[in-house]
Order: sequence, then structure tokens, then C-alpha cells
Amino acid sequence: MITIGIVDDEENARRVINKCLERYCDNYDVLFETMQFQETIDNSIKHQPDLIFLDINLLDGSGIDVAQQIQEKTNSKIIFTTAYNEYAIQALKLKAFDYLLKPIDLEEFQDSLKKVCEEIYSIKKNDAENSKIAITTLLGTQLIDKCCISHFNAEGSYTEIVLTNSKNLIASKPLKFFENLVVYHPKFLKIHKSTIINIDHVLFLDRINNEILMINDKKLSIARSNIKQVFALFNQK
Repeated sequence: MITIGIVDDEENARRVINKCLERYCDNYDVLFETMQFQETIDNSIKHQPDLIFLDINLLDGSGIDVAQQIQEKTNSKIIFTTAYNEYAIQALKLKAFDYLLKPIDLEEFQDSLKKVCEEIYSIKKNDAENSKIAITTLLGTQLIDKCCISHFNAEGSYTEIVLTNSKNLIASKPLKFFENLVVYHPKFLKIHKSTIINIDHVLFLDRINNEILMINDKKLSIARSNIKQVFALFNQK
């Protein structure tokens, strides 16, 4: 699935993008729509969408400035959608995926969407197959073997990574960022909105209290909405 954010100060423009997505994209989820500068940044960091359609002129700021801040905190691909062609060079310098002029040409939209989806799926597949994951903390960036990760815990806009040796790392990225990195990895499972586990390090599944006991003795709660999926997975093991 491709996750998407739509940012435009015109309701009709947002409606056009939604209609184009319905027509040309099979598997996607629009996580947020907004028209404001700070709200765009906050939602992008919180939700970590794969793709953001971003207008240049927002109600209270510039889409160019938004893109600069987003790129520091996310891996989101950006497709600018604007009526102004004079910002194309700035968009290129920001490594935007594409720059579509309004009114949006349907063939251009379809072609751009196809290419960006192919790239996103390729990145996700490579991330899942890669044995290591880059974790950025206040001290720097470490490469950690995925097999050494017990689980991820959300800590507000940060993430606690609990390792099998019981050491903890605090990453300067939200849980959604790491969820996107391991979404195709067969060993990682989201059991709660704030918790992703490595199933290889599960010691015991407590069906009475709806908890999972990890090998490092950490007890983790299973969200009610995830119980059926979790139990079904471990019934197969």
C-alpha cells in the first residue's frame, strides 16, 4: 500500500488529486489533507507518508519551505502540484520526485504516479530484505542487525528500540518511520498502535491477559483490534 498526504489551499485541487488517485492507483491510503504550513509539517512527521502532493502556495507559507523541513524528518517522496512554473528549479534542487503544473494533465499525473509507486515499492522491498537498519540517535547513526531488535516502542515523536541484549536506543524518528521500513519484513508484527515486535523473540503468548512475553522478559500488551491477527499468526507457528 502507498500512503499519501495531500497539501493544497484549494479544496477543488485536493478533490482533483483524490479523483485521479481513485482512477489510477489501486492500493493507497490518504492519511491526511491540509492547506496550512505547520499542519503539513506536523502531519508529515507524525504519519510518515510514502508520498506527498504539495502545492507551492499555502494559506500561511511556502510549499518550498515545507519541503525543506519535511526532508529533514521523513523519507516521503514529494510531487509538487502548482500553477506556477518559476519554482521548478528550486524543486529540482530539493530532489522533488516531480513537478506537475495545474490544471493537472491526467496523462502526466498517471505517468508520474506509476513511476513514483514503482520506486516506493522498490525501496520498501529493499529495506525489508536488508539485514541492517539505520537508527539515528542524538549521538549519531548506528547500523543494527534486524535480528537483534526485540521490539519498537513509540515514545511520542521518538521511538525506543529495545535490543535483544536488553539495551535500549532512542531514535529521533516516530514509530511510523520504522513501521514503513519493516512493513514487508516477515518477522515484524504490529501488535499495538505503539508497539512493533520481532516474532522471533517471543517467549510466550498470554491469551488470558492479551499480552506477549518477550525473551528479554518484557511484557507487551496486544491491542484489542490486533488480537485476532496476532493469535492467528501464532496458531500457524
